[in-house]
Amino acid sequence: MSSSCYEINAYAKINLFLKICGKLPNGYHKLFTIMQEVDLKDDLTVTIDDSKDETITVTDPEGNILSENNLCYTAADKFYGYMGRKFKKTDFPAVTITLDKHIPVQSGMGGGSSDAAAVLLVMQKHFNDPFTDSEMVDLAVSIGADVPFFLYGGTCLCEMVGEKITLLDPLSGSDIVLLKPEEGVSTAECFAEADRYPSDDEMIRDYKEFTAALAADSAEKKEMKDLIAFLKNREDCSNDLQKPAEKMVPVISALISELEEQGAELARMTGSGSAVFGIFDDEETAENAASAIRESHADDGTVVLHLKTI
Repeated sequence: MSSSCYEINAYAKINLFLKICGKLPNGYHKLFTIMQEVDLKDDLTVTIDDSKDETITVTDPEGNILSENNLCYTAADKFYGYMGRKFKKTDFPAVTITLDKHIPVQSGMGGGSSDAAAVLLVMQKHFNDPFTDSEMVDLAVSIGADVPFFLYGGTCLCEMVGEKITLLDPLSGSDIVLLKPEEGVSTAECFAEADRYPSDDEMIRDYKEFTAALAADSAEKKEMKDLIAFLKNREDCSNDLQKPAEKMVPVISALISELEEQGAELARMTGSGSAVFGIFDDEETAENAASAIRESHADDGTVVLHLKTI
């Protein structure tokens, strides 16, 4: 009997665009989005102790026990539940997860989902791959819509509730300036407000037609740099959650304007907010923009980060 200790990074994401394609009878929304990993991360240590009976504990670096509502706890609990059903097992070893958070909460950057995916990946490795890829995706989406993406990372087209994943050519190495205002946005409230707006089926078809060319291997294939130009020239804001989020946190629109004034090639809100990002042409322009914005928001609690896509 022994214990095994794993250290893993859980990276944040941004949504290059996000379209809501309707609502399912179970209340989940059908999404059409491209997610992109960025180099902002939470740090996790997962210890699996075969000498102790099943308990799941999530702590912070100071040893404080976090709520069972934490998605790390949910991920470990569901992993054991799926194993129990598949293999008719009832006895599992103890799991202790230490979570060191750096991704802002209520930012639309998927921090909790990334943490959950990291736990799933560690447990899948520890137990010698008990689940197929499709089973892992099913398990991940049962935790949250963003969790399947984080099983893959990089640059992905994500559809339906989030379980249909298409890997795209990487948009790695791009310079991002990210702004997170002090105020957060409740994901549930943001989606509820978004339900009040009608879906634009023609506009969604335009997005699907373009992204099909991103994934295609043909003479008509589009490059990721073409996506930025496509989004920049859209009359819609590319994120169906941005308008309702701005009603709850009005400073979102001002921050986007500030990124544009500082030379961002494209500026949008990510996920359900409240974080916004700007994509810049080069590292120097991005760093200058981050410095200027950091100075102008020195006293209001806005987090300003210069990040890279990975």
